[in-house]
Amino acid sequence: MSFFDTDFHCHILPGIDDGAADLDVSLGLLHMQAAQGVRTVIATPHYRHHQQSVSRFLENRQTAFEEVKAHAFDGMPRILLAAEVALERNLSEVKDIASLSCAEMNTLLIELPLFESYHKWMAEEIEEISYRTRKQIMIAHLDRYVDMYSTKDYADILNIPDAIFQFNLSTFSDRKAKKLLKQLVKDEYPLVFGTDCHNLTGRKSNFDVLGKQMKKYEPSVIVERLFAGLE
Repeated sequence: MSFFDTDFHCHILPGIDDGAADLDVSLGLLHMQAAQGVRTVIATPHYRHHQQSVSRFLENRQTAFEEVKAHAFDGMPRILLAAEVALERNLSEVKDIASLSCAEMNTLLIELPLFESYHKWMAEEIEEISYRTRKQIMIAHLDRYVDMYSTKDYADILNIPDAIFQFNLSTFSDRKAKKLLKQLVKDEYPLVFGTDCHNLTGRKSNFDVLGKQMKKYEPSVIVERLFAGLE
């Protein structure tokens, strides 16, 4: 296992969110990822607390996972279970929120509000979540906010203690997002990548982009610790 064979963010479990609609799509994505060199997949279906309880989500996720496992194929990437947790006010007070983390890495993937300007409460809530759960926070698709966040906004997010920052591989086709990534690589922030794939058409797996674009990238010490937990 290495930095270059792990997809840290994708929606490959069937029928649980707006990702893979059914088992055929799930298996199609997994075949695609295997062909692109993926060996470990972190399955991160959406979790929105105002829509369902943690316990119900975990039940649904396990059912979807078992369906995929029952149709495993030779060379299929290993699947680790996690969630993409939508940030809401007072999320840190939700019982059992820590159980949405990726157990093998002790990380909790948090999605910032997609259609809302940055507000100070966001970083404060994320820090409180980290404190209460004792989980390392991973911020989902940091590249998505380049048209919404100012330099100061990004500075607040980047100053969250011990956070890891995940970029979608679509970053490499977006000038502004690529500029942000280049600066963070230069400043040695802990970064990981994900396909954020949802289907076999407009949002399919593009993991083969990683090796072409990031040949010279060296994971930080923090990211190396993640892989130590995955061995």
